[in-house]
Amino acid sequence: MSYLDFTQEELIYQYSPREAVPEHPVWKAHWSLFSEYARSKYDNISRVSYGSSKGQTLDIFPAKNKNSPINIFVHGGFWRFLDSFDHSLVAPAVVDAGGASVLVNYDLCPTVSLHKVIEQVRLALKWVYENAEKVNGDKNKIYISGHSAGGHLASMLCISEPLLSLGLPKNVIKGATIVSAMLDLEPIFLVPGSEELMIEQNECKELSPVYNPPDPSIELVIAVGGLETTEWIRQTEDMLHVLKDQGSNYTFFKPEYDQHYSILFSLGNPCTPLCKAMLDQMNLSL
Repeated sequence: MSYLDFTQEELIYQYSPREAVPEHPVWKAHWSLFSEYARSKYDNISRVSYGSSKGQTLDIFPAKNKNSPINIFVHGGFWRFLDSFDHSLVAPAVVDAGGASVLVNYDLCPTVSLHKVIEQVRLALKWVYENAEKVNGDKNKIYISGHSAGGHLASMLCISEPLLSLGLPKNVIKGATIVSAMLDLEPIFLVPGSEELMIEQNECKELSPVYNPPDPSIELVIAVGGLETTEWIRQTEDMLHVLKDQGSNYTFFKPEYDQHYSILFSLGNPCTPLCKAMLDQMNLSL
């Protein structure tokens, strides 16, 4: 099997960050350490339920003041792995700048299908909108961010029609920061583990942000690491063409020395242009 002249073996490398970044266990260990530190030093409420299943929980880092902007972060892990606790490191920059940070958990595939995962993160957004005061936030100042598969899910949150069916306003999301995201699912079907997403290949387009981009009214920050694989970078570049054609307002970053794991620290570090852009989008600054 091949895709864009890649053999299956080459595609496994292109779409498997653990293959492309052999030292990934070290980076993930640092994620955990910095995340544990964040939870120990900042006020937070963990595992707040937003649905009926075990995986539907939120980790809330309230804003210091009422009616503050809210950032909802969606974690990655190929929709099959990881947890919000692995990603608490993104919260301090938002809280220090004056915002609230809410990290979303969801049931992992194959416990549920990818369709269900997308439904769950939409329900998480609904919970935040309806309970904004519980995080010292303003429901009219909600922003989304996500990394890797979480970038895919964050992008899917930026389509207004499904949100309207949940009783949410069309402009509920004011901005989004999409980092090293999976934006076209078609090649995923040639990578081991894709069967656990429990979707059919003919459903790829309806679940791919490159074919269902964020509403043009949503301000975007798009980023991909300069050391990502060529396919990961291509997917982001394809998305940029779509956004440009539809007239979206976006800012693009390609940190030269970031790979798939290190870029999460860039998102959480207020000294980086990427993090600054996310905070600027929320009208926050340190």
